[in-house]
Amino acid sequence: MPRNGIQTTHSNFAQRYYPTRVNWENIMTDRATVERLGGYIGDTRDHQKTSTETNVPDRFELFLLGPGEKKVTAEPDTRVPHCAMFHFNKEDHTLGNMLRSQLLRTPNVIFAGYRIPHPLFPTFDLRIQTNGEISPKDALIEACKELINKLKILDLQFKHEFAIKEAMNAKGAAASGEAA
Repeated sequence: MPRNGIQTTHSNFAQRYYPTRVNWENIMTDRATVERLGGYIGDTRDHQKTSTETNVPDRFELFLLGPGEKKVTAEPDTRVPHCAMFHFNKEDHTLGNMLRSQLLRTPNVIFAGYRIPHPLFPTFDLRIQTNGEISPKDALIEACKELINKLKILDLQFKHEFAIKEAMNAKGAAASGEAA
């Protein structure tokens, strides 16, 4: 039954607000476009062009420092006591999040946070505030040393587990070779 003289059924609503339907068969039948894009619908880049012909930077520019570039620069934050801002060049969320989480585990660090100024540029800013017992630079150095130690342990554990898996595969291959 219409309410206030307006009939609001689902079909009327859909026809009024969604009058056209997407015909996926027509989109997918353009075989030449699909093959040219390598099967990636929505990827409009021409994969045959080199990076100099397009506006895409070369991949090595994301992590190799150019002449005169520094990896880390520091500037003190004068608004807050015992605080500094570190600018990391050619790094991304991977290092930023690891450093932030390691710094927050340090007892003398009050605040640690990072931000990516722009998603197209591989830089991040790390802000560290300490309680005054150590400087922000010393806290960052200590966090880096602890991260390196943790990554060494992770590397050893990975190599150990990989060696066990290789031994199990070799044992299984030898057993199947004897059975044949």
